[in-house]
Amino acid sequence: MDGEPKNSRETVTAICELLPDDPEAAVSVVTVACAAAAITAGLDDEATVDGLRAALESMRGTGFGDIARKGVH
Repeated sequence: MDGEPKNSRETVTAICELLPDDPEAAVSVVTVACAAAAITAGLDDEATVDGLRAALESMRGTGFGDIARKGVH
């Protein structure tokens, strides 16, 4: 992907392309990255977990996981 992402879906897809092929290793990497971002942003644990839960529900509802898996690995 060249230049700036046009939307959040492109941003997430670009991040997925950088992840390890092993799904468990990929989850570990992004879990730590998510925690670091939340701490840096000053979010409390409850807000972070609520935000992650909302993202999971939203992304599953749009079929993002299927798209990302087909396009990345």
